[in-house]
Amino acid sequence: MSNENENEKKVITVRGVEKDLYERILQIARNSGRTVGEVINDAIRTFLAFSERIQGKIDETTQRAIGIGKAFIEGYNEAGKEIIIISDLEELHVNKNEIISAGKPVSFRDIKKLVLEDIDQDIINKYIDSIISVDELVVPSSVNKLLLLQKCKFVKKITVM
Repeated sequence: MSNENENEKKVITVRGVEKDLYERILQIARNSGRTVGEVINDAIRTFLAFSERIQGKIDETTQRAIGIGKAFIEGYNEAGKEIIIISDLEELHVNKNEIISAGKPVSFRDIKKLVLEDIDQDIINKYIDSIISVDELVVPSSVNKLLLLQKCKFVKKITVM
């Protein structure tokens, strides 16, 4: 086993290492009973793991920013549409008759829990413009969730009644 590890190691020279950093690494190696190479390898592994996690978070944040930007542009474009915007609620239960009687497509936004009672796919297609930033969306089991999701952005959870 140690022979395999020896084959994986390479003797290298690193120029430009600050003297005080090298002295600190040397002290850590002496205090821990390890070689400078072992301590440097641990430091590089830690740095690389941290860098990969940070890059993942940066990528995730970038994708969210792009999504928010797209939603903003779509919202701006929707401003000219004849729609009713319902927003900023903790919980809302809406039934088929209420949606139809609105007379215009409805956009539901920034609602923690939105319950769409007794609606069907035809109502969704005709009267629901969009569902944006909803933590939990509750729908009847007869609704095609994939078609519904085409009208959704930033919906965290869909629950079937």
